[in-house]
Amino acid sequence: MQITFLVNDAEDIQPTQTTAMLISAAVNQGHEVAVTGICDLAGQPDGQPWAHIRWLPEKLAKSTESADLLSLTQQIAQTAPVAAPLTKSDWLFIRTNPARGDRAAAHHLALNLARLCQAQGVQVINQPDGLIRAATKLYLLDLPDFTRPKTLVSQSRADIIAFIQALNAPAVLKPIQGTRGNDVFFIHSAQDSNLNQIIDVILRQGPVMAQRCIPGAAAGDTRVVVFNGQVLEINGKLAAIQRVPQAGDFRSNIHAGGSAQPGQVTADMTKVVAAIGPKLLSDGLFLVGLDFIGAQLVEINVFSTGGLRDADRFTGERFAEAIISRMGELER
Repeated sequence: MQITFLVNDAEDIQPTQTTAMLISAAVNQGHEVAVTGICDLAGQPDGQPWAHIRWLPEKLAKSTESADLLSLTQQIAQTAPVAAPLTKSDWLFIRTNPARGDRAAAHHLALNLARLCQAQGVQVINQPDGLIRAATKLYLLDLPDFTRPKTLVSQSRADIIAFIQALNAPAVLKPIQGTRGNDVFFIHSAQDSNLNQIIDVILRQGPVMAQRCIPGAAAGDTRVVVFNGQVLEINGKLAAIQRVPQAGDFRSNIHAGGSAQPGQVTADMTKVVAAIGPKLLSDGLFLVGLDFIGAQLVEINVFSTGGLRDADRFTGERFAEAIISRMGELER
């Protein structure tokens, strides 16, 4: 099977990333593997999607050890790209993140070319229409009320302040599109002296998402990896990690200084996954990362969801290998 991984930049894949693990798993299982970046794509005059693709040699170290993943990412960066139709692949695995960098037009082109690939029989994970629907945190508002904290999305300063006042509880303010905990703020109450400044910072990027702060948030959140509508599981072990904030910071994102610990998937979390799993599948969102605080969802990661490196470390399983081996089970 031929699998092409679409990433932000083929020369900048890090060995610590889930993307590197997935590429390695595909190589391990004997697939023909290629990598291309969003700026390597083109729509040809005949309307066909093409790309400058880096086909990986068949003889690569078949391991997920850190040293071999470093060698793999270096090999990808050093491989000369070759122009070829994207439709040559059996699978297009989208591992991009539009919230990183300033290449909005390139990301837009990539998703539209992925649509063309899908229309011509290429299997795409995650599917482009679903990625477009869930490209911002607004996707949470499509879910049942019980699955998420009370939420407002607005560009009105007055409405945001009124929402916080009505909560009579702490709140979290964030941009509707963001990553790695950037510009996420904790608000004690509507009387916070810097509230207006915080709203200004977020409004420069677009609408503000305001959420009731869930009790227990100080202990961090739980990233649960969902594949094919269910919590990813191997031998009874679940792909979940607890992300704990560093001292003096309420954000639990690893890139914001948080640390990873073994995660527990509670019965309430399982209930949420069961409630939203069918929608994820109907939207073609086969691999997602759900961020829980307590029993409620605070974020859904549908692009390059991570967390597998730590999940592997804590469980002794290889979840990336399971994802690649189970791709054939996905609904077409």
